[in-house]
Amino acid sequence: MNQKPPGSARTQLFLRVTLYSLFVLSGAAGLIYESLWARYLALFVGHTAYAQILVLAIFLGGMAGGALLVGARTRQLRDPLLWYARAELVIGVLGLSFHGIYTLVTAGAYERLLPLAGSGLLLQLVKWGIASLLILPQSVLLGTTFPLMSAGVLRRISSVPGRTLSILYFANSFGAAVGVLLAGFWLLSLAGLPGTLLVASGINLLVAFGSMAVAGKYPAAGDAPSAGPAAPAPVEHADEGGIQRLLLGVAFGTAVASFIYEIGWIRMLSLVLGSATHSFELMLSAFILGLALGSLWVRKHADNWKEPLRALAIVQWFMGVAALGTILLYSASFGWMASLMNTFARTDAGYIGFSLAKYGISLAIMLPATFCAGITLPLITRILLLRRLRERAIGQVYGLNTLGSIVGVVAAGLILLPVLGLKNLLVVGGVLDMALGALVLVIWAGQRPIARRLAYAVTGATAIVGVAALLSHDFDRRLLASSVYREGTIPAPGSLESVFHRDGRTATVSVTRQSSGVLTIATNGKPDASLSEYWLESCVLGQVRRPLGSDAATQVLAPLITAAHASATRTAAIIGMGSGMSSHFALGLTALERLVTIEIEPVMVDGARTFYPANRRVFDDPRSVIVYDDAKSYFAASRERFDFIISEPSNPWVSGVASLFSTEFYERVSQYLTEDGVFGQWLHLYEIDDGLVLSVLAAIHHHFPSYAVYQTWNADILIVASNAPRLPEPDWTVFESSGVRESLCHVFPLTPRMLGAARLLDRRALAPLLDDWGHANSDFYPILDLGAERTRYLRHSARGLVELSAARFDLTRPFVGRPTPPTDEVIAPVPRIPRMQAAALAAGLRNPGRVDALAEEERNAQLPSAQYLLAKWRGALAGGEVPADWTQWTRDFATAERIVHGDMRGLADGEFYGNVERFLELVDAPGFVRDAIAFRHGLATWDFQLVSQAGERMLQSVVNRENRIPPDDYLDGMVVAKLRLGDVRSARRIFDQV
Repeated sequence: MNQKPPGSARTQLFLRVTLYSLFVLSGAAGLIYESLWARYLALFVGHTAYAQILVLAIFLGGMAGGALLVGARTRQLRDPLLWYARAELVIGVLGLSFHGIYTLVTAGAYERLLPLAGSGLLLQLVKWGIASLLILPQSVLLGTTFPLMSAGVLRRISSVPGRTLSILYFANSFGAAVGVLLAGFWLLSLAGLPGTLLVASGINLLVAFGSMAVAGKYPAAGDAPSAGPAAPAPVEHADEGGIQRLLLGVAFGTAVASFIYEIGWIRMLSLVLGSATHSFELMLSAFILGLALGSLWVRKHADNWKEPLRALAIVQWFMGVAALGTILLYSASFGWMASLMNTFARTDAGYIGFSLAKYGISLAIMLPATFCAGITLPLITRILLLRRLRERAIGQVYGLNTLGSIVGVVAAGLILLPVLGLKNLLVVGGVLDMALGALVLVIWAGQRPIARRLAYAVTGATAIVGVAALLSHDFDRRLLASSVYREGTIPAPGSLESVFHRDGRTATVSVTRQSSGVLTIATNGKPDASLSEYWLESCVLGQVRRPLGSDAATQVLAPLITAAHASATRTAAIIGMGSGMSSHFALGLTALERLVTIEIEPVMVDGARTFYPANRRVFDDPRSVIVYDDAKSYFAASRERFDFIISEPSNPWVSGVASLFSTEFYERVSQYLTEDGVFGQWLHLYEIDDGLVLSVLAAIHHHFPSYAVYQTWNADILIVASNAPRLPEPDWTVFESSGVRESLCHVFPLTPRMLGAARLLDRRALAPLLDDWGHANSDFYPILDLGAERTRYLRHSARGLVELSAARFDLTRPFVGRPTPPTDEVIAPVPRIPRMQAAALAAGLRNPGRVDALAEEERNAQLPSAQYLLAKWRGALAGGEVPADWTQWTRDFATAERIVHGDMRGLADGEFYGNVERFLELVDAPGFVRDAIAFRHGLATWDFQLVSQAGERMLQSVVNRENRIPPDDYLDGMVVAKLRLGDVRSARRIFDQV
């Protein structure tokens, strides 16, 4: 029956604005929940492709079940809006308690259930059973909200059902598009996962009480309308049941196609925008916004089309065409990104503009097809609502569409993408939508000759377009591997040779060879490891050796430095395959009995085979085991303990990776070490800032009683940690193991003295800073995940640790270290490690005869300029002339002093300082110059009484900014000197004054 809507036009306007606004808020809360649940459950079940898809399937399955369950019963409810309010209330209450329930349940599972389940199918069933119990109740309730709200609104605003349904679809989708951005870009950084849950719950409670108030003041009319101002025209030779099944089938099928698009587009755009979490949030929001805008547009037409089936067919067909059109646009998007990278400044304001521009690229790719998709559901629902299904249509269309989404995401992510590749996956989705449109057109045409000919022509065009798209050229692999989102450049044609390219379940993996012969393996365009071609060559007697450089340095040093600190090296695990070189070098240890390499993406292992034979042991050695799993999931399931574990995942700005740098991960990984076991954590210093690096160090600091930080390359560090109160001293004989020595035949020898120079500092040096550091990276407060993409864009570099250690005066060493004597080794095996380079350079200056005996390739590139500067300095001293500018002379002295002493700490070259003192006497140097030299001499020899006395005399000139000594050098030296002398009050006085 039809009843007149309640109230006047003003009341109707109030109801529309209020209920639509409440539904916008409901949509925002729903997507906040979805994004948070995905994060929570990924922490428990892992970040594998199966895990990601099954989390989404649980969520969508619950939504579908809730929609179908309540959709069949709304006609029996006196007021669906009141039931909607109750559903929102329960969702909000469950949201308030979710974090506590999650931590309690998962902690119990780790401690009791998972060890009992063992491994294999039973373990997976237990994990997924727990995951389902955690989010399924809320998901079912969320699925009920659209049918209940729609029925409740239609009973109050029934004159234009098509318009009403369209706006409801728009409101819910628009809220969702805003919600995902609100959570990702603001709420999570402000309040973490628990706080964001509270915000979403608060929104639910607000919506619940608002809906209750409306339901109480404005009672519902009868059932939703069964007729309207423009009911659909009858279809000849097609009964109501046939039309109903057809439209419900289209609702299901178009959802399959839409999620094929979503999976394909997200993977495609991750190669353009980067695979960071914020990029995924932009893509998801753009996808949902397209649906919202399509629903908004159709509101003016849904009640007026005299042939709604024909309109549906046309929209459905053009949706497929628009999706196929993105194949052409996609290649152009790499050029757009390159332009954007070179347009926006590397500033905070530039990052905001850049993020908005990335959103624009996402919309340019997705909007045409998703706009059409947004039209279809309101239109299908409107058609069925005015037929015999009536209110049941709302729940059935919404529920079947959600079920189709499950089929689409599972089929695309687990089956079609690895088999067909990105381009052909998109073709399948587009052809499916076009075929659905052609089918609806055939049914609409009936027996009308002209209409039937049109329908058959469209069907034929669908087949032709589909075949042509499948046979068309695939995407340019040069573009796909360009990493344009990092450098803003696209390699010139012919500059890169594609050696390997394949779309895996979680990532697209490519291997390219540069014209220089360097091989690079990349995940979603992000280089993860590279290797010079000479590593692939066999060693020959008398061959030229080279310095250890770039990624190879980290791949060699990370496993071997970690193993050197382990008391036993029988069992080991390495997180991340990369090129396979780290596992290969670990397997070079003769004592090793078993090595597990944990890799989340199987295609990554296939790509690593292109580095064979440089990484041959990881594939050929019987001690090598490759496991395809999320690292946290594997460790929790196996409960195996290792003598050393090394974590070398991708960069933490890549979505999902930051959880391997969190305090929760370190707490658990410490339990998987043997009693004397050690843990090695790689971390980059490029495209990140000191605060984020300290957030990782703080997480390690809170869970490991001892650790040391090593530099493995100019912009890479390795943290070696242990459960023991004191980190075992390194046994550098691991580098003498026969397998290791054989694999290092291409590079300069790595000696204990030079390896010691790679050590930056340890826990004792960092404890004063990190003991009370309140910003450790956490799974629930993901500082690293939220901030790393921004620092990557801003091109920040975390130089604090390196500069602290590489400075001439290492201010931590007098407290926790020993004096470092000079070395006679004139070759720096890893020249981009500053202390190693400085030590070799100073040795070369002291031992020119040893340098003369070196081959050209072995000579230090910095030695000629250092010799020139030192000769010039010595000549100035020998000349005995008074300098024209004493301030400049003290700067030249500091430069010469640093070159001569290299890596020496706590000691000084007596001859050097003796010559300087004699010169100062000869020319009767001013007092401030003598004080500056005495100050630096005291720092060099750790004579802090001398530093204190000279520094007090210099204090006023430093405060007056007379530039006789750099203020930072003065401040560091004086504060340390006063503290070492036990004079804390003077240290504070100096600090406050300077």
